[in-house]
Amino acid sequence: MKELVLLFFCVSFISYGQIENRWQPDSVYANHKVKKIYVYLNSPKDLSEIVEFDKNGNRIRIEKYSASYNRRTRKRKSLNHTIHFEYDKNGFLIRELDSTIYYENKYSVDKKIYEYDSISRLKAIKYFQRDFKNPISQKSFYYEPFRTIYKKRRDSIIAYQETKVYDKGFYVSRRFGYSLQPKLKKSEMSYYDKDSLLIKERISYSDYNDLKRTEISNYLSNTFDEKENLINSVVEYGEENDRKWMYELNYKYYKNGLLKSVRGYVPRYFKYEFWE
Repeated sequence: MKELVLLFFCVSFISYGQIENRWQPDSVYANHKVKKIYVYLNSPKDLSEIVEFDKNGNRIRIEKYSASYNRRTRKRKSLNHTIHFEYDKNGFLIRELDSTIYYENKYSVDKKIYEYDSISRLKAIKYFQRDFKNPISQKSFYYEPFRTIYKKRRDSIIAYQETKVYDKGFYVSRRFGYSLQPKLKKSEMSYYDKDSLLIKERISYSDYNDLKRTEISNYLSNTFDEKENLINSVVEYGEENDRKWMYELNYKYYKNGLLKSVRGYVPRYFKYEFWE
């Protein structure tokens, strides 16, 4: 069970762009009796999300907010969606309910179902959209060595596949896979206007019968201090064979060992509230 607790934040964050190890193992939060984590994006004034824990160290709720970057957008900040976590009688996480909030208080609910193997290790997370009976994506877990494989389908085709490899069984060190995207094409459209004149226009459209494969490849060179805290990551990033770049992430910690900030790409800042 301890192994599962260490893995949760690692698997709950599926990144399609920036890669960052922005969470610590759950045991760190449990040992510090963390009640809430406040995450700020861009600056310490711009709240991005709030993660809530119960007294046993289990996540019970996440709130995610709209982006902001100045005084005007901060006044307009709103709650975008919430995630609720459900556990079985043995304390295993079994379900996430993700409610996305739209205008006029309309919302939709998606869910993730957690499955375990015969020795209680996390085996798979299946993602269901709204009332669909079949999952649209799945993340599978493999051990010795630990790695994860995420697949997303479009009809019968695997449109996205991503494998992640980890340092110390938690911190992402490599990410690779592919994405299939429809090619953008042009066509001529003809129609008659209100004066019965024939109008011809060139339009662009996505051809889902003609897919382009894009390779995904990321390497993270992670550096740890003597307490095994991650302090630096050099990221080699690329989603096209001819488009690659690098950036560096630096991690700062409070005196008690909790993560304070991740800086170097889009900065994130962390504040904490504790159970007494």
